Amino acid sequence: MTEIETGVGGLPEARLRVATAPIPEDPGARVGWLLEGAFGADEKPDIYVTPTIKAMDGDVSANEFAWVEAGGRPVSACWLGRPADEPRIGTLGEVYTDPKWRRRGFAHRACAALVERFDAGGGRWLFLATGAADAARIYRSLGFEPYPEGLMRRVRPTGVDFESQWFRSSAVTVRPIHRGDLVRLVALYSAPNPWVSIAWMDGIYSASHVTHNRCNSLIKHTWLATRTGAWLGVFNAEGALVGAAPLEPSGNERDPVEGRLDLFVHPGFAADAGTLLGAALDAARARGWRWLTAQVTDEDAEKAALLEAANFREIARQPAGVRVGGRLRDVRLLRAAL
Repeated sequence: MTEIETGVGGLPEARLRVATAPIPEDPGARVGWLLEGAFGADEKPDIYVTPTIKAMDGDVSANEFAWVEAGGRPVSACWLGRPADEPRIGTLGEVYTDPKWRRRGFAHRACAALVERFDAGGGRWLFLATGAADAARIYRSLGFEPYPEGLMRRVRPTGVDFESQWFRSSAVTVRPIHRGDLVRLVALYSAPNPWVSIAWMDGIYSASHVTHNRCNSLIKHTWLATRTGAWLGVFNAEGALVGAAPLEPSGNERDPVEGRLDLFVHPGFAADAGTLLGAALDAARARGWRWLTAQVTDEDAEKAALLEAANFREIARQPAGVRVGGRLRDVRLLRAAL
């Protein structure tokens, strides 16, 4: 744990601290209470602040926290996470200041400290999201730009084309997605994409169709401990996640016989969607599931054709069955016998 600065915001008592997880119980617990109290551990379970502070996912992700202490306790804090195996890309979030201590520059200084450390460690691409104009001004001063509405992205060095490098064409591999892939998921779902995606089990939709004002909440119900599904990803040689296939069991939780599937692939890797779908079908069979269902909108003709080629058949149609991007869309329910 490092004390970077004293006298933050012109207050002699205000101290800025930065620490890499795991953070000692004191002040780790107090930082966790501040952030979980602000955002809610149940309403916003994507980061699980306290387990992250304790580095319970430290084998797959690297996490740093910065906070300002004043009045004998943390009053402003933020977090920066990245994959353990990839220092170039990360996400900044969980930014909060106690209302009694706002308008003193605490959040800006804490975020700046993490961004500076990220850059020094080889970081190049940072993502975040906000629905607040005041917060957006802070992030703009740190070099973030809207990408797209709601989400923001910071690229270093400036002028480098993130998409062409991160999503460059290559052979692909398939593996399970884990907690360390959170920012890879954000990058995938924020990239321009005509596919709508109906990952209702994980609450994620393409940012081309939905405005996201909380970056990490792109993945809202992902790692639910009581579910025994799977989440497969397809990755290029750069290490980018270029396709995702969450699978969730439905029915009897102790002995499910059916699962639900979504399929979402970057446009540059549409030719590899069949590889990901095949791996998802194998994973469902390995779990003893008898059926797999998927939802598609009428706009997702390419995805529907891929599913139908894998023997998915329409079993129902729901007019105005889902609201995506502020409007109701017709939904087709497809099922495959395994």
